[in-house]
Amino acid sequence: MNAIRKIAVLLIAAFLLPALFFSVYEISSLNRDEEMIQDIYHRQLETILFSVNQYSDDVLGSWKSRIETDQALSANGASLASWATLQSSIQGIFSIDTTLSENTLKLGYSIVNTDSVLKALPAMLKQNGEKVTQLSKYLKSGFQKIQAFYGDGKERSIVLGFLTVSPEGTRLAGLMIDPRKFVEDILGPRLQLVGKDQVLLSIFDKSKGVSVYSSDDRETATLEQQALTRELWILPDYVLGIQTKGATLSQLVKERTRNNLLLLLGLDAVLIISVVFVFRNVKKEVQLAQNKSEFVANVSHEIRTPLALISMFAETLEMNRLKSEEKRNEYYAIISKEAQRLTGIVNRILNFSQIEAGKKELHPDKLELGKEIKALLHSYDYHLRSKGFVYEWVEAEPIIVNADKEALAEIMVNLIDNAIKYSSDQKRIVIRCGQSGEQGWVAVQDEGVGIRSEDQRHIFDKFYRVPSGNLAKVKGTGLGLALVRQLIEQMDGRITVDSAVGKGSTFTVYLPLAH
Repeated sequence: MNAIRKIAVLLIAAFLLPALFFSVYEISSLNRDEEMIQDIYHRQLETILFSVNQYSDDVLGSWKSRIETDQALSANGASLASWATLQSSIQGIFSIDTTLSENTLKLGYSIVNTDSVLKALPAMLKQNGEKVTQLSKYLKSGFQKIQAFYGDGKERSIVLGFLTVSPEGTRLAGLMIDPRKFVEDILGPRLQLVGKDQVLLSIFDKSKGVSVYSSDDRETATLEQQALTRELWILPDYVLGIQTKGATLSQLVKERTRNNLLLLLGLDAVLIISVVFVFRNVKKEVQLAQNKSEFVANVSHEIRTPLALISMFAETLEMNRLKSEEKRNEYYAIISKEAQRLTGIVNRILNFSQIEAGKKELHPDKLELGKEIKALLHSYDYHLRSKGFVYEWVEAEPIIVNADKEALAEIMVNLIDNAIKYSSDQKRIVIRCGQSGEQGWVAVQDEGVGIRSEDQRHIFDKFYRVPSGNLAKVKGTGLGLALVRQLIEQMDGRITVDSAVGKGSTFTVYLPLAH
């Protein structure tokens, strides 16, 4: 396993796998969290419901005590009636024998038609006779309870009855109340206090499914929207419902679940991007280190060969082993050629080093592109022909660019040398120039081995050498194209490559036009 694969495995093991396991765990626990939140809300809402129901029970208990006291002190009920007029929800006060006989019915107070009440009330109480029996059992056990009685009318009246013990015997006393007014006047303020602008509390008529009261008139609520509903103790036909403001409990839980999920996925995405970024940078540094190592080996090889030749032929000449002047001159030429080759390698390395350090300054000037290329080809003609190459120069109309003369020559020499090195059987090079928009261009086209598409984006990186194929067989320093790109970019230009394996390559240099 190479260094890059080891780093990838390490990053995945150290960061991505724990993040993946944590994400899976958190996603699986979201449903449990949702159930837990709903349970917490239900407990809180049950507490609120208990408080409201207990309050209504306490209010009715105080009314019951007042009725019992006033009935004992005032036979005509004048004091009781005076008090009842202050309670807007009380429509009437009555007492009746436990036999529920019409003759025993007494009205202590009534705001409705008395004759109508005298006729309807006993009949309604008789319909609920089992409740009177139940109240008697409670009383025998020493416990007084208030019981709700309902009639059959379209607008059902609500009677709250309880048993009292007086000198006349045990009687059923009670209140006829308007449930809407009871809810609005008695329970309404309590709902406002309990809700505290945190939840929406509503009371519904269960039989009709309509809202009787809401703690916030600005919010509309339906029975189906309630997170929790419970029957009122005193008014069983009415239910108290609670929902969160602005959204239902289920919507809030789903929103929280969605937000947590999005946050979790977002953090995972950031972590993955960070790991990829770190891996790419580490990979780049590792690749650079490997390229530098290969560069040292390649340069050593490049330098060793000419040095060996120079040493060998110099030793032969020094020992005066050559009798022929012609052979001696040939050896001198070889030594000179190899020395120039060494000089070229060293100059290329020094130029690249100076550009990397920002110490090499270019001096762009107005140059006629075609004229400079033509002069360079004239001086390079012998070298090309000695290598067996045929070259074609396609001249264009005069194009004036802004470029450094020496840098332009070095760029062209590197591109032509590459065309020579990476051509096999088809030894033909075409050089042409032209103009595109605000740039002049020169292209070097060969019919060599070509470059794979996956390698084309790396060939301008410093120290990069194509790792496989015919290109890898050719020795070099890996600095030529990196030096070319840096020189071009310093002159505000750019370089492109168009290549296919087995079909050759075309390198095009773009330089800004002079104005």
